[in-house]
Amino acid sequence: MVACKKILLDYGLLVILVLTLLRVLLNPHAQEIYTYALAIASCGLILAVFYVQHETNKTAIAHALDLEHVAHDLAQSHVTIAEELAQANVVIAKDLKSKSDAKQKISDRDRETAEDAMQSAEKGRASAEVATLVAEKANKAKSDFLANMSHEIRTPMNAIIGLTNILLTTKLDGKQKEFVNVLQTSADGLMVLINDLLDIDKIESEIIELEQTPFSMISLLERVISVMSVRAQEKGIKLNVHYEAGLYKTFIGDSARISQIVLNLVGNAVKFTDEGAVSIFFANGGQGNGKRNVTISVTDTGIGIPENKISEIFGKFVQADSSITRRYGGTGLGLAISQSLAGHMGGTITVTSSEGIGSTFVLSLSLPVEASESDSPHLENIIYLDKASNIKKRPILLVEDYEANILVATILLENLGYRYEVVRNGLKAIETFAHGKYSAILLDVQMPLMDGHETARRIRELEQTAGLSRVPIIAMTAHALKDDREKCMASGMDDYISKPFNPRQLQAVLAKYSGIEKPILAA
Repeated sequence: MVACKKILLDYGLLVILVLTLLRVLLNPHAQEIYTYALAIASCGLILAVFYVQHETNKTAIAHALDLEHVAHDLAQSHVTIAEELAQANVVIAKDLKSKSDAKQKISDRDRETAEDAMQSAEKGRASAEVATLVAEKANKAKSDFLANMSHEIRTPMNAIIGLTNILLTTKLDGKQKEFVNVLQTSADGLMVLINDLLDIDKIESEIIELEQTPFSMISLLERVISVMSVRAQEKGIKLNVHYEAGLYKTFIGDSARISQIVLNLVGNAVKFTDEGAVSIFFANGGQGNGKRNVTISVTDTGIGIPENKISEIFGKFVQADSSITRRYGGTGLGLAISQSLAGHMGGTITVTSSEGIGSTFVLSLSLPVEASESDSPHLENIIYLDKASNIKKRPILLVEDYEANILVATILLENLGYRYEVVRNGLKAIETFAHGKYSAILLDVQMPLMDGHETARRIRELEQTAGLSRVPIIAMTAHALKDDREKCMASGMDDYISKPFNPRQLQAVLAKYSGIEKPILAA
Protein backbone atom coordinates (compact mmCIF):
# COMPACT_ATOMS: atom_id res chain seq x y z
CA MET A 1 0.00 0.00 0.00
CA VAL A 2 2.83 2.46 0.88
CA ALA A 3 4.71 1.69 -2.38
CA CYS A 4 1.55 2.41 -4.46
CA LYS A 5 1.03 5.79 -2.77
CA LYS A 6 4.68 6.68 -3.41
CA ILE A 7 4.38 5.86 -7.19
CA LEU A 8 1.17 7.87 -7.56
CA LEU A 9 2.76 10.88 -5.80
CA ASP A 10 5.92 10.81 -7.95
CA TYR A 11 4.03 10.49 -11.25
CA GLY A 12 1.48 13.10 -10.18
CA LEU A 13 4.24 15.66 -9.62
CA LEU A 14 5.76 14.75 -12.98
CA VAL A 15 2.39 15.27 -14.73
CA ILE A 16 1.98 18.68 -13.07
CA LEU A 17 5.45 19.70 -14.24
CA VAL A 18 4.79 18.62 -17.83
CA LEU A 19 1.43 20.45 -17.89
CA THR A 20 3.07 23.63 -16.60
CA LEU A 21 5.71 23.57 -19.37
CA LEU A 22 3.09 23.03 -22.03
CA ARG A 23 1.08 25.94 -20.77
CA VAL A 24 4.12 28.24 -20.97
CA LEU A 25 4.91 27.08 -24.44
CA LEU A 26 1.33 27.47 -25.59
CA ASN A 27 0.80 30.90 -24.05
CA PRO A 28 3.35 33.23 -25.62
CA HIS A 29 1.42 36.33 -24.65
CA ALA A 30 2.09 36.11 -20.91
CA GLN A 31 4.88 37.68 -19.29
CA GLU A 32 7.67 35.54 -20.53
CA ILE A 33 10.27 36.19 -17.94
CA TYR A 34 7.94 35.73 -15.05
CA THR A 35 6.47 32.66 -16.62
CA TYR A 36 9.82 31.29 -17.46
CA ALA A 37 11.14 31.87 -13.97
CA LEU A 38 8.05 30.33 -12.47
CA ALA A 39 8.53 27.32 -14.72
CA ILE A 40 12.17 27.04 -13.81
CA ALA A 41 11.39 27.36 -10.14
CA SER A 42 8.65 24.83 -10.44
CA CYS A 43 10.96 22.47 -12.21
CA GLY A 44 13.65 23.01 -9.60
CA LEU A 45 11.13 22.48 -6.85
CA ILE A 46 9.90 19.37 -8.56
CA LEU A 47 13.43 18.16 -9.03
CA ALA A 48 14.23 18.96 -5.41
CA VAL A 49 11.19 17.06 -4.31
CA PHE A 50 12.23 14.19 -6.48
CA TYR A 51 15.70 14.27 -5.05
CA VAL A 52 14.50 14.49 -1.48
CA GLN A 53 12.09 11.69 -2.06
CA HIS A 54 14.79 9.68 -3.74
CA GLU A 55 17.22 10.17 -0.87
CA THR A 56 14.45 9.55 1.58
CA ASN A 57 13.59 6.38 -0.19
CA LYS A 58 17.22 5.32 -0.18
CA THR A 59 17.52 6.08 3.51
CA ALA A 60 14.23 4.34 4.23
CA ILE A 61 15.35 1.36 2.19
CA ALA A 62 18.67 1.37 3.99
CA HIS A 63 16.91 1.61 7.36
CA ALA A 64 14.52 -1.09 6.28
CA LEU A 65 17.45 -3.25 5.30
CA ASP A 66 19.17 -2.43 8.55
CA LEU A 67 15.98 -3.19 10.44
CA GLU A 68 15.65 -6.35 8.46
CA HIS A 69 19.23 -7.29 9.36
CA VAL A 70 18.62 -6.31 12.98
CA ALA A 71 15.38 -8.29 12.99
CA HIS A 72 17.20 -11.20 11.41
CA ASP A 73 20.02 -10.88 13.95
CA LEU A 74 17.47 -10.59 16.75
CA ALA A 75 15.66 -13.56 15.41
CA GLN A 76 18.93 -15.46 15.22
CA SER A 77 19.80 -14.29 18.72
CA HIS A 78 16.38 -15.33 19.93
CA VAL A 79 16.83 -18.66 18.27
CA THR A 80 20.29 -19.04 19.81
CA ILE A 81 19.06 -17.88 23.21
CA ALA A 82 16.05 -20.13 22.91
CA GLU A 83 18.29 -23.03 21.99
CA GLU A 84 20.67 -22.22 24.86
CA LEU A 85 17.73 -21.84 27.24
CA ALA A 86 16.27 -25.08 25.99
CA GLN A 87 19.63 -26.78 26.48
CA ALA A 88 19.99 -25.14 29.91
CA ASN A 89 16.47 -26.23 30.79
CA VAL A 90 17.30 -29.74 29.67
CA VAL A 91 20.45 -29.68 31.83
CA ILE A 92 18.54 -28.17 34.73
CA ALA A 93 15.73 -30.67 34.25
CA LYS A 94 18.27 -33.51 34.19
CA ASP A 95 19.96 -32.09 37.29
CA LEU A 96 16.63 -31.65 39.05
CA LYS A 97 15.60 -35.15 38.04
CA SER A 98 18.93 -36.46 39.26
CA LYS A 99 18.49 -34.62 42.56
CA SER A 100 14.89 -35.74 42.74
CA ASP A 101 15.99 -39.31 42.12
CA ALA A 102 18.70 -38.91 44.76
CA LYS A 103 16.18 -37.46 47.22
CA GLN A 104 13.78 -40.26 46.38
CA LYS A 105 16.53 -42.79 46.98
CA ILE A 106 17.44 -41.06 50.24
CA SER A 107 13.76 -40.93 51.15
CA ASP A 108 13.36 -44.60 50.29
CA ARG A 109 16.52 -45.42 52.22
CA ASP A 110 15.35 -43.30 55.17
CA ARG A 111 11.96 -44.95 55.02
CA GLU A 112 13.61 -48.36 54.92
CA THR A 113 15.92 -47.31 57.76
CA ALA A 114 12.95 -45.99 59.74
CA GLU A 115 11.04 -49.19 59.04
CA ASP A 116 14.08 -51.22 60.07
CA ALA A 117 14.44 -49.07 63.20
CA MET A 118 10.75 -49.53 63.99
CA GLN A 119 11.06 -53.26 63.45
CA SER A 120 14.18 -53.31 65.64
CA ALA A 121 12.34 -51.26 68.27
CA GLU A 122 9.40 -53.63 68.10
CA LYS A 123 11.74 -56.59 68.40
CA GLY A 124 13.55 -54.84 71.26
CA ARG A 125 10.28 -54.04 73.01
CA ALA A 126 9.11 -57.59 72.50
CA SER A 127 12.44 -58.89 73.82
CA ALA A 128 12.19 -56.53 76.80
CA GLU A 129 8.66 -57.71 77.50
CA VAL A 130 9.78 -61.31 77.25
CA ALA A 131 12.77 -60.58 79.50
CA THR A 132 10.48 -58.81 81.99
CA LEU A 133 8.07 -61.74 81.97
CA VAL A 134 10.97 -64.16 82.38
CA ALA A 135 12.37 -62.06 85.24
CA GLU A 136 8.96 -61.79 86.90
CA LYS A 137 8.42 -65.51 86.43
CA ALA A 138 11.88 -66.24 87.83
CA ASN A 139 11.30 -63.88 90.75
CA LYS A 140 7.92 -65.48 91.45
CA ALA A 141 9.45 -68.93 91.15
CA LYS A 142 12.16 -67.89 93.60
CA SER A 143 9.62 -66.44 96.03
CA ASP A 144 7.41 -69.51 95.69
CA PHE A 145 10.42 -71.75 96.23
CA LEU A 146 11.49 -69.83 99.33
CA ALA A 147 7.95 -69.81 100.66
CA ASN A 148 7.53 -73.54 100.08
CA MET A 149 10.95 -74.38 101.47
CA SER A 150 10.29 -72.14 104.46
CA HIS A 151 7.02 -73.92 105.13
CA GLU A 152 8.46 -77.41 104.66
CA ILE A 153 11.44 -76.68 106.93
CA ARG A 154 9.57 -74.69 109.58
CA THR A 155 6.93 -77.38 110.06
CA PRO A 156 9.34 -80.04 111.42
CA MET A 157 11.50 -77.36 113.04
CA ASN A 158 8.51 -76.31 115.12
CA ALA A 159 8.34 -79.82 116.52
CA ILE A 160 12.09 -79.96 117.15
CA ILE A 161 12.28 -76.59 118.91
CA GLY A 162 8.98 -77.07 120.70
CA LEU A 163 9.89 -80.48 122.10
CA THR A 164 13.35 -79.19 123.01
CA ASN A 165 11.79 -76.37 125.05
CA ILE A 166 9.42 -78.86 126.65
CA LEU A 167 12.29 -81.22 127.51
CA LEU A 168 14.15 -78.38 129.21
CA THR A 169 11.17 -77.95 131.58
CA THR A 170 11.38 -81.61 132.67
CA LYS A 171 13.75 -83.26 135.11
CA LEU A 172 16.95 -84.12 133.27
CA ASP A 173 20.29 -85.31 134.51
CA GLY A 174 23.42 -83.39 133.62
CA LYS A 175 24.24 -85.31 130.50
CA GLN A 176 20.66 -85.22 129.20
CA LYS A 177 20.45 -81.47 129.76
CA GLU A 178 23.73 -81.03 127.89
CA PHE A 179 22.37 -83.01 124.94
CA VAL A 180 19.15 -81.01 124.90
CA ASN A 181 21.09 -77.73 125.04
CA VAL A 182 23.17 -78.82 122.03
CA LEU A 183 19.96 -79.79 120.25
CA GLN A 184 18.47 -76.37 121.02
CA THR A 185 21.62 -74.55 119.84
CA SER A 186 21.66 -76.50 116.59
CA ALA A 187 17.97 -75.85 116.02
CA ASP A 188 18.47 -72.14 116.70
CA GLY A 189 21.38 -72.09 114.22
CA LEU A 190 19.24 -73.73 111.56
CA MET A 191 16.46 -71.22 112.16
CA VAL A 192 18.95 -68.37 111.77
CA LEU A 193 19.86 -69.76 108.34
CA ILE A 194 16.20 -70.09 107.34
CA ASN A 195 15.45 -66.56 108.51
CA ASP A 196 18.50 -65.23 106.65
CA LEU A 197 17.24 -66.69 103.38
CA LEU A 198 13.80 -65.18 103.94
CA ASP A 199 15.28 -61.84 104.97
CA ILE A 200 17.35 -61.64 101.78
CA ASP A 201 14.17 -62.12 99.78
CA LYS A 202 12.39 -59.44 101.81
CA ILE A 203 15.28 -56.99 101.55
CA GLU A 204 15.56 -57.46 97.78
CA SER A 205 11.78 -56.97 97.50
CA GLU A 206 12.00 -53.91 99.82
CA ILE A 207 9.24 -55.21 102.07
CA ILE A 208 11.09 -55.03 105.40
CA GLU A 209 8.75 -53.71 108.08
CA LEU A 210 10.12 -52.34 111.37
CA GLU A 211 8.27 -52.31 114.66
CA GLN A 212 8.41 -49.41 117.10
CA THR A 213 7.88 -50.82 120.61
CA PRO A 214 9.62 -50.23 123.97
CA PHE A 215 12.35 -52.71 124.89
CA SER A 216 15.22 -53.11 127.34
CA MET A 217 18.63 -52.97 125.66
CA ILE A 218 20.19 -54.66 128.68
CA SER A 219 17.73 -57.56 128.43
CA LEU A 220 18.37 -57.81 124.70
CA LEU A 221 22.14 -58.07 125.16
CA GLU A 222 21.76 -60.55 128.02
CA ARG A 223 19.64 -62.79 125.80
CA VAL A 224 22.33 -62.65 123.10
CA ILE A 225 24.99 -63.56 125.65
CA SER A 226 22.81 -66.41 126.92
CA VAL A 227 22.35 -67.82 123.41
CA MET A 228 26.04 -67.55 122.47
CA SER A 229 27.54 -68.59 125.81
CA VAL A 230 27.17 -72.32 125.09
CA ARG A 231 29.12 -72.06 121.85
CA ALA A 232 31.76 -69.85 123.48
CA GLN A 233 32.21 -72.37 126.31
CA GLU A 234 32.56 -75.20 123.80
CA LYS A 235 35.45 -73.31 122.15
CA GLY A 236 37.02 -72.31 125.47
CA ILE A 237 36.84 -68.54 124.84
CA LYS A 238 35.55 -65.83 127.15
CA LEU A 239 32.39 -63.88 126.37
CA ASN A 240 32.32 -60.48 128.09
CA VAL A 241 29.81 -57.62 128.14
CA HIS A 242 30.45 -54.06 129.36
CA TYR A 243 27.92 -51.28 129.95
CA GLU A 244 28.69 -47.58 129.98
CA ALA A 245 27.87 -45.92 133.31
CA GLY A 246 24.68 -43.86 133.46
CA LEU A 247 23.29 -45.20 130.19
CA TYR A 248 19.66 -45.37 129.16
CA LYS A 249 18.19 -48.85 129.24
CA THR A 250 14.77 -48.52 127.66
CA PHE A 251 14.49 -47.60 123.97
CA ILE A 252 11.81 -47.64 121.29
CA GLY A 253 12.49 -49.64 118.15
CA ASP A 254 12.46 -53.08 116.57
CA SER A 255 14.12 -55.20 119.27
CA ALA A 256 13.86 -58.38 117.17
CA ARG A 257 15.82 -56.85 114.28
CA ILE A 258 18.41 -55.25 116.58
CA SER A 259 18.79 -58.59 118.36
CA GLN A 260 19.23 -60.28 114.98
CA ILE A 261 22.06 -57.88 114.07
CA VAL A 262 23.85 -58.19 117.41
CA LEU A 263 23.41 -61.97 117.46
CA ASN A 264 24.95 -62.15 113.99
CA LEU A 265 27.92 -59.95 114.95
CA VAL A 266 28.56 -61.87 118.17
CA GLY A 267 28.00 -65.19 116.41
CA ASN A 268 30.61 -64.31 113.77
CA ALA A 269 33.05 -63.16 116.46
CA VAL A 270 32.68 -66.45 118.35
CA LYS A 271 32.85 -68.49 115.12
CA PHE A 272 36.11 -66.91 113.93
CA THR A 273 37.84 -66.82 117.33
CA ASP A 274 39.71 -69.95 118.42
CA GLU A 275 41.34 -68.50 121.55
CA GLY A 276 41.08 -65.34 123.60
CA ALA A 277 37.80 -63.50 124.11
CA VAL A 278 34.82 -61.81 122.53
CA SER A 279 33.77 -58.54 124.17
CA ILE A 280 30.54 -56.57 123.77
CA PHE A 281 30.52 -52.91 124.78
CA PHE A 282 27.25 -50.95 124.95
CA ALA A 283 27.24 -47.14 125.12
CA ASN A 284 24.92 -44.26 124.26
CA GLY A 285 25.42 -40.52 123.99
CA GLY A 286 23.22 -37.46 123.87
CA GLN A 287 21.46 -36.33 120.74
CA GLY A 288 18.31 -34.50 121.78
CA ASN A 289 14.75 -34.59 120.49
CA GLY A 290 14.09 -37.61 122.68
CA LYS A 291 16.74 -39.75 120.96
CA ARG A 292 20.10 -41.20 121.91
CA ASN A 293 23.06 -42.30 119.83
CA VAL A 294 23.49 -45.99 120.59
CA THR A 295 26.67 -47.94 119.81
CA ILE A 296 27.18 -51.66 120.31
CA SER A 297 30.76 -52.76 119.67
CA VAL A 298 31.77 -56.41 119.24
CA THR A 299 35.50 -57.05 119.49
CA ASP A 300 37.22 -60.42 119.03
CA THR A 301 40.73 -61.84 119.04
CA GLY A 302 40.06 -64.03 116.02
CA ILE A 303 41.57 -64.53 112.60
CA GLY A 304 40.89 -60.98 111.42
CA ILE A 305 40.18 -59.80 107.88
CA PRO A 306 42.76 -58.91 105.19
CA GLU A 307 42.70 -55.19 104.42
CA ASN A 308 41.89 -55.78 100.74
CA LYS A 309 38.85 -57.91 101.68
CA ILE A 310 37.18 -55.59 104.20
CA SER A 311 35.13 -53.79 101.52
CA GLU A 312 33.77 -57.14 100.24
CA ILE A 313 32.55 -58.82 103.41
CA PHE A 314 29.14 -57.09 103.37
CA GLY A 315 28.26 -58.59 99.99
CA LYS A 316 25.71 -61.39 99.71
CA PHE A 317 27.14 -64.94 99.76
CA VAL A 318 30.65 -63.48 100.24
CA GLN A 319 33.30 -64.47 102.77
CA ALA A 320 36.82 -63.09 103.00
CA ASP A 321 38.35 -66.42 101.91
CA SER A 322 36.79 -69.49 100.30
CA SER A 323 38.65 -71.68 102.79
CA ILE A 324 36.68 -69.98 105.59
CA THR A 325 33.48 -71.63 104.38
CA ARG A 326 35.10 -75.04 104.48
CA ARG A 327 36.60 -74.47 107.93
CA TYR A 328 33.95 -72.43 109.71
CA GLY A 329 30.81 -72.94 107.61
CA GLY A 330 28.15 -70.33 106.96
CA THR A 331 26.52 -68.82 103.89
CA GLY A 332 27.98 -65.32 103.88
CA LEU A 333 24.50 -63.81 104.26
CA GLY A 334 24.64 -62.59 107.85
CA LEU A 335 26.67 -59.40 107.39
CA ALA A 336 24.81 -58.42 104.22
CA ILE A 337 21.49 -58.77 106.04
CA SER A 338 22.77 -57.00 109.15
CA GLN A 339 24.03 -54.02 107.16
CA SER A 340 20.75 -53.78 105.23
CA LEU A 341 18.70 -53.94 108.44
CA ALA A 342 20.89 -51.29 110.07
CA GLY A 343 20.41 -49.08 107.01
CA HIS A 344 16.62 -49.52 107.17
CA MET A 345 16.79 -48.31 110.79
CA GLY A 346 18.89 -45.29 109.79
CA GLY A 347 22.07 -46.75 111.26
CA THR A 348 25.43 -48.10 110.11
CA ILE A 349 27.83 -50.97 110.72
CA THR A 350 31.55 -50.21 110.52
CA VAL A 351 34.52 -52.53 110.87
CA THR A 352 38.21 -52.29 111.71
CA SER A 353 40.39 -55.37 111.51
CA SER A 354 43.94 -56.66 111.48
CA GLU A 355 44.67 -60.03 109.98
CA GLY A 356 45.73 -62.51 112.64
CA ILE A 357 44.91 -60.09 115.49
CA GLY A 358 41.16 -59.62 115.49
CA SER A 359 38.24 -57.42 114.41
CA THR A 360 35.85 -54.86 115.84
CA PHE A 361 32.36 -54.38 114.40
CA VAL A 362 30.38 -51.34 115.56
CA LEU A 363 26.61 -51.01 115.20
CA SER A 364 25.52 -47.35 115.43
CA LEU A 365 21.84 -46.42 115.79
CA SER A 366 19.80 -43.38 116.76
CA LEU A 367 16.89 -44.60 118.89
CA PRO A 368 14.09 -42.82 120.76
CA VAL A 369 14.11 -43.32 124.52
CA GLU A 370 11.04 -43.99 126.60
CA ALA A 371 9.77 -40.86 128.34
CA SER A 372 10.18 -42.31 131.82
CA GLU A 373 12.19 -45.28 132.93
CA SER A 374 11.03 -47.50 135.75
CA ASP A 375 11.90 -50.83 137.29
CA SER A 376 8.72 -52.45 135.99
CA PRO A 377 9.30 -55.54 133.85
CA HIS A 378 9.17 -55.13 130.10
CA LEU A 379 6.62 -56.76 127.88
CA GLU A 380 9.00 -59.40 126.59
CA ASN A 381 9.76 -60.60 130.13
CA ILE A 382 6.10 -61.02 131.14
CA ILE A 383 4.64 -64.51 131.18
CA TYR A 384 0.88 -64.75 130.89
CA LEU A 385 0.04 -67.68 133.10
CA ASP A 386 -3.01 -68.28 135.28
CA LYS A 387 -3.84 -71.98 135.14
CA ALA A 388 -6.77 -71.66 137.51
CA SER A 389 -8.42 -69.11 135.26
CA ASN A 390 -7.46 -70.81 132.00
CA ILE A 391 -8.97 -74.19 132.94
CA LYS A 392 -12.35 -72.53 133.51
CA LYS A 393 -12.44 -71.10 129.99
CA ARG A 394 -14.09 -72.75 127.05
CA PRO A 395 -11.81 -75.18 125.26
CA ILE A 396 -9.51 -74.19 122.42
CA LEU A 397 -10.05 -75.80 119.02
CA LEU A 398 -6.68 -76.87 117.59
CA VAL A 399 -6.78 -77.43 113.80
CA GLU A 400 -3.50 -79.09 112.76
CA ASP A 401 -2.59 -82.00 110.45
CA TYR A 402 1.07 -82.60 111.40
CA GLU A 403 1.27 -85.06 114.28
CA ALA A 404 4.53 -83.76 115.74
CA ASN A 405 3.15 -80.21 115.91
CA ILE A 406 -0.08 -81.53 117.45
CA LEU A 407 2.06 -83.09 120.18
CA VAL A 408 3.96 -79.83 120.81
CA ALA A 409 0.83 -77.65 120.83
CA THR A 410 -1.20 -79.93 123.09
CA ILE A 411 1.63 -80.26 125.64
CA LEU A 412 2.01 -76.46 125.74
CA LEU A 413 -1.75 -75.98 126.13
CA GLU A 414 -1.78 -78.50 128.97
CA ASN A 415 1.12 -76.72 130.65
CA LEU A 416 -0.78 -73.44 130.37
CA GLY A 417 -3.92 -75.02 131.85
CA TYR A 418 -6.10 -74.80 128.73
CA ARG A 419 -8.62 -77.43 127.67
CA TYR A 420 -8.56 -78.27 123.97
CA GLU A 421 -9.99 -80.34 121.12
CA VAL A 422 -8.04 -81.42 118.04
CA VAL A 423 -9.17 -81.81 114.42
CA ARG A 424 -6.89 -82.50 111.46
CA ASN A 425 -8.41 -80.63 108.49
CA GLY A 426 -10.58 -77.63 107.62
CA LEU A 427 -13.78 -79.52 106.81
CA LYS A 428 -13.71 -81.27 110.16
CA ALA A 429 -13.02 -77.92 111.85
CA ILE A 430 -16.20 -76.36 110.40
CA GLU A 431 -18.28 -79.38 111.39
CA THR A 432 -16.85 -79.39 114.93
CA PHE A 433 -17.20 -75.62 115.33
CA ALA A 434 -20.88 -75.77 114.37
CA HIS A 435 -21.63 -78.16 117.26
CA GLY A 436 -19.45 -76.70 119.99
CA LYS A 437 -18.43 -73.52 121.77
CA TYR A 438 -14.79 -72.48 121.86
CA SER A 439 -12.80 -69.64 123.40
CA ALA A 440 -10.33 -69.53 120.47
CA ILE A 441 -9.25 -71.44 117.37
CA LEU A 442 -5.58 -72.24 116.64
CA LEU A 443 -5.66 -72.78 112.88
CA ASP A 444 -2.97 -74.19 110.61
CA VAL A 445 -2.99 -72.75 107.07
CA GLN A 446 -1.69 -75.56 104.84
CA MET A 447 -3.91 -78.60 105.32
CA PRO A 448 -5.53 -81.30 103.16
CA LEU A 449 -9.14 -81.05 101.91
CA MET A 450 -9.51 -77.35 102.87
CA ASP A 451 -6.78 -74.83 103.74
CA GLY A 452 -6.87 -72.45 106.68
CA HIS A 453 -7.93 -69.37 104.66
CA GLU A 454 -11.07 -71.03 103.32
CA THR A 455 -11.76 -72.55 106.74
CA ALA A 456 -11.62 -69.13 108.39
CA ARG A 457 -13.96 -67.64 105.77
CA ARG A 458 -16.47 -70.47 106.23
CA ILE A 459 -16.42 -70.08 110.02
CA ARG A 460 -17.06 -66.33 109.72
CA GLU A 461 -19.99 -67.00 107.36
CA LEU A 462 -21.36 -69.59 109.78
CA GLU A 463 -21.16 -67.10 112.65
CA GLN A 464 -23.13 -64.51 110.66
CA THR A 465 -25.85 -66.87 109.42
CA ALA A 466 -26.30 -68.53 112.84
CA GLY A 467 -25.99 -65.30 114.82
CA LEU A 468 -22.99 -66.58 116.79
CA SER A 469 -20.53 -64.37 118.62
CA ARG A 470 -17.14 -63.92 116.98
CA VAL A 471 -14.52 -66.42 118.11
CA PRO A 472 -10.85 -65.38 117.86
CA ILE A 473 -9.04 -67.29 115.11
CA ILE A 474 -5.25 -67.37 115.44
CA ALA A 475 -3.18 -68.56 112.49
CA MET A 476 -0.48 -70.96 113.64
CA THR A 477 1.45 -71.59 110.46
CA ALA A 478 4.83 -72.23 108.91
CA HIS A 479 4.06 -69.63 106.20
CA ALA A 480 6.19 -66.76 107.46
CA LEU A 481 6.46 -64.23 104.62
CA LYS A 482 5.08 -60.70 104.82
CA ASP A 483 2.09 -61.38 102.57
CA ASP A 484 1.16 -64.45 104.61
CA ARG A 485 0.11 -62.36 107.61
CA GLU A 486 -1.95 -60.06 105.39
CA LYS A 487 -3.64 -63.04 103.72
CA CYS A 488 -4.55 -64.47 107.11
CA MET A 489 -6.05 -61.17 108.24
CA ALA A 490 -7.94 -60.80 104.95
CA SER A 491 -9.50 -64.25 105.29
CA GLY A 492 -11.02 -63.36 108.67
CA MET A 493 -8.34 -64.39 111.14
CA ASP A 494 -7.53 -62.20 114.16
CA ASP A 495 -3.86 -62.91 114.80
CA TYR A 496 -0.84 -64.81 113.56
CA ILE A 497 1.97 -66.95 115.04
CA SER A 498 4.68 -68.23 112.73
CA LYS A 499 6.25 -71.62 113.32
CA PRO A 500 8.44 -72.40 115.07
CA PHE A 501 7.12 -70.52 118.12
CA ASN A 502 8.14 -70.61 121.76
CA PRO A 503 5.83 -71.11 124.77
CA ARG A 504 5.92 -67.43 125.64
CA GLN A 505 4.52 -66.42 122.24
CA LEU A 506 1.64 -68.86 122.57
CA GLN A 507 0.93 -67.66 126.12
CA ALA A 508 0.91 -64.03 125.03
CA VAL A 509 -1.42 -64.43 122.06
CA LEU A 510 -3.92 -66.58 123.99
CA ALA A 511 -3.92 -64.12 126.90
CA LYS A 512 -4.51 -61.29 124.41
CA TYR A 513 -7.89 -62.80 123.49
CA SER A 514 -8.78 -64.08 126.98
CA GLY A 515 -9.89 -60.76 128.38
CA ILE A 516 -6.94 -60.37 130.76
CA GLU A 517 -6.57 -56.67 131.47
CA LYS A 518 -3.27 -56.91 133.34
CA PRO A 519 -0.60 -59.51 132.62
CA ILE A 520 0.20 -61.97 135.36
CA LEU A 521 3.83 -62.68 136.15
CA ALA A 522 4.97 -66.25 136.44
CA ALA A 523 5.72 -67.20 140.02
